[in-house]
Amino acid sequence: MNVIATEALGEVRRQAGLGRVQFSGHARDRMRERGATKNDVVSALANGTSCKAAEGGKWKVTGPDIDGDDLTAVVAIEDDVVVVTVF
Repeated sequence: MNVIATEALGEVRRQAGLGRVQFSGHARDRMRERGATKNDVVSALANGTSCKAAEGGKWKVTGPDIDGDDLTAVVAIEDDVVVVTVF
């Protein structure tokens, strides 16, 4: 991971740990399709293990959900972490 991705991951983990996560409508739809809960996504973000730049200034963050399974979310870092999609 490069320095910028490492910094982004740190910020995502910090904000998720504080509960500062919002979900777009698209993300909520993908969560329903994939059987992921808000707690799963927040866990994956708060305990993220990898972060890569995604299109449009967003970040692809992967981490363990509450069952320990890897979950990946695309997020935008704003005032809060905004979850754009989940897969």
